[in-house]
Amino acid sequence: MLIATNAIVLKRIPFSDTSIIFRAFTEDCGKVTILAKGVLRPKNIIGALLEPINHIHIQYYNKSNRDIQILKDASFIQQYPQIRNNLTRIILGLAIVEIIDRATLDCNPYPVLYRLGWRVLDKLNDASQNFWLVFAFFLYQLSIRLGFMPNLKNCSKCFSEISQGGIDDYTGELVCTKCVTQSQIHLEENSFITLQKITGLHLDDLKSLTIENNSIINPIRFLDLFTSFHIEGLKRVRSMEMVRKLIIEENDKSV
Repeated sequence: MLIATNAIVLKRIPFSDTSIIFRAFTEDCGKVTILAKGVLRPKNIIGALLEPINHIHIQYYNKSNRDIQILKDASFIQQYPQIRNNLTRIILGLAIVEIIDRATLDCNPYPVLYRLGWRVLDKLNDASQNFWLVFAFFLYQLSIRLGFMPNLKNCSKCFSEISQGGIDDYTGELVCTKCVTQSQIHLEENSFITLQKITGLHLDDLKSLTIENNSIINPIRFLDLFTSFHIEGLKRVRSMEMVRKLIIEENDKSV
């Protein structure tokens, strides 16, 4: 059966001198692994489309009894030159697609998460957008879409209103300073305010939020720990190691 759908390229794997295998998160069919034959031959322009982060339209031959499908054709929906031209943006973009890859099952349609993915990449490609803020928004919305929304109002142990605290290393839940016993992160009042601002905004309104980078770093560290604890597979996201190094560098700038 020939399937035509929009997709985000998640990963690209060399297969031979002229072919590649790539994973795509499609709008209609979820995550699919596809063999693209001959796309590395001279004059074949499709090979350049099948890079991680790219938002493309694909046609492929699908058989339910095989794990790898066969590509027929592909074309660009959206190119992301601003992401490709900035090291931090490309690292964040690669982290976004790898997180989606790790957090989703094969052939499991999830159009809401697909829409979140391409729209966040679209904002990341906007040079006027704060890329740290876009990434924080993605991590928070990802946790919501996968059913693990953090409670930012009350301590998960004593249920008192919370304005400072940390993630309990044993439960992965947010607790107040009185209840926390062991935590890799401390969230001060300013971090809570920043998180609450992010949670109350639509993606298109992020630009209206004026926040210094040093105020976003700790909330991102919190969201990283929270999603890694609750969403299976996110502890093995290699791109996040590079993101964490960038966070350390950004934090050092503000000291």
